[in-house]
Amino acid sequence: MPRTAVVMPKMSMTMTEGEVVEILVSVGQNISAGDVVAVVGTDKTDMEVESDHDGEVVEISSAPGQVLEVGAPLFVLETEGEDLLAGMFGDADPAAPAEETVAPVAMPPATSAAPNSPAALAPADAQSVLAMPGARTLAEERGVDITAIVPASPAGIVKQSDIPLAGSREERARDQIAIAVNTAMHIPQFSVTKRIKFKGSLSEDAAERFVQLARAWVGTIRSHTKFTQQYVNGVFAPANVRVAALVRSPLGYVSPAIDAAGIETDAWRQRALSLISAARENRIAVENLGGASTSITDLSEFGISSANTLLFPPQSSGISIGSLKVDNHKVALEVTLVADHRIADPGDAAEALVTFEKLLRKVANGDS
Repeated sequence: MPRTAVVMPKMSMTMTEGEVVEILVSVGQNISAGDVVAVVGTDKTDMEVESDHDGEVVEISSAPGQVLEVGAPLFVLETEGEDLLAGMFGDADPAAPAEETVAPVAMPPATSAAPNSPAALAPADAQSVLAMPGARTLAEERGVDITAIVPASPAGIVKQSDIPLAGSREERARDQIAIAVNTAMHIPQFSVTKRIKFKGSLSEDAAERFVQLARAWVGTIRSHTKFTQQYVNGVFAPANVRVAALVRSPLGYVSPAIDAAGIETDAWRQRALSLISAARENRIAVENLGGASTSITDLSEFGISSANTLLFPPQSSGISIGSLKVDNHKVALEVTLVADHRIADPGDAAEALVTFEKLLRKVANGDS
């Protein structure tokens, strides 16, 4: 029967690997598409992984505590559908018994140590180690002696997942933040801030308020189409509008994204509320990871005047909500728009905020 792997998902634009927290299936178990089958995590949050396929679990490829590269298999299913692994390991007839082959490997120099001892397995220098380029780079960054690594792969090749983690969870989290900020620096971005005033009301509930803000902001960028473009691989192209929300979880702040299609409907509102509720419990579906074209960072609960956030690829815009005051059905709030300077300039941003003010007034008065 065809086989397909359930793999380590990519949970953010900068993520290259994740930790296996828990495998929730066992060999011989039949599962259905949509079943929660594993829990994986980064330094910021743990997330439930759902299966995309129906089938029987035939192989568990990972274990709790392992750090795997994005795309590495968590476990393998036998399915009734198309064989998604076909061709990945050669074109041999799957019905024919596989012949064992031995790939040429670099042999370590002769040693008097016991054949299976670490001394016997350790190459003379780092260059003689069979290792993936990414693993060499990671070992250097973490200050790990790659010659001391015993690879988990039967082929004897050191991969990124073989390199031990360095430092505490907090130190690794700081490293991830540094990587993200460095990535954001590749976008030439600017910001403009406007104080918006109108009669109406915004919800005191943060999730409901996100729905109101999202409806006004998505309506704004659909009117100012420059802000719906993305700069990807050197080309500007129209983007599918996906909105990221800032959510506080027990392990830190996360930014799940939701497609804006149907944003005017109550069904979309319910999806957004469910997404935020799940994210608050460190549960984010794969479909809501990354890929945001714009974002809403609502910091109004903290009483700050304004915030200038960063854009991360493939985002081209985002708004931050600072000071928010409601008095006798009058609302005043500070809104900062951050934009990719390659697609817009401050004049475009100023015009967009004028539109946002008008649309938010309509939303706050129940006109949309």
